[in-house]
Amino acid sequence: MRVLVVEDDENKRNQLRQFLRDSFPQFEVEVERSLQASLRRVRRQQPDLVLLDMTLPNYDPGPDEPGGQTHIFGGREFLRQLDRFDIILPVIVVTQFETFGKAPNTKLLGDLDRELRAEHGACYRGVVYYHSAILGWKEHLKQRISEVIAGRDEGSSGD
Repeated sequence: MRVLVVEDDENKRNQLRQFLRDSFPQFEVEVERSLQASLRRVRRQQPDLVLLDMTLPNYDPGPDEPGGQTHIFGGREFLRQLDRFDIILPVIVVTQFETFGKAPNTKLLGDLDRELRAEHGACYRGVVYYHSAILGWKEHLKQRISEVIAGRDEGSSGD
């Protein structure tokens, strides 16, 4: 199973990769750090699962380039683009924020989860709140990934 991790924060990206190595050693893990790079990757070579950060830079940073504007809802834009290109693949959002945006237009994580589920039900498989000092995120993510795997197995059992 090929998993694409879309994450710009190096520490979080490394922790996610280590978690996948420890919990799902059979997975082939690929990484992208920005909205545009991840969309190009998915259009070229669809992974079996995407672990997606919500807040992403538009482009990969370069030696003299910070990576463009950061999108508070970059993950939502990623999901919109999947819809636009008729790409259906399971996506789990992994975020370290509980609140998005600035007052008076803030959005709580639970509200965002409900909206993404309603807007992108074909792809969206839920959200995991990540916190590097709290290990509960690992069990929650393992459960979400196991649900995706079980869904794949059910879908292929009739073939």
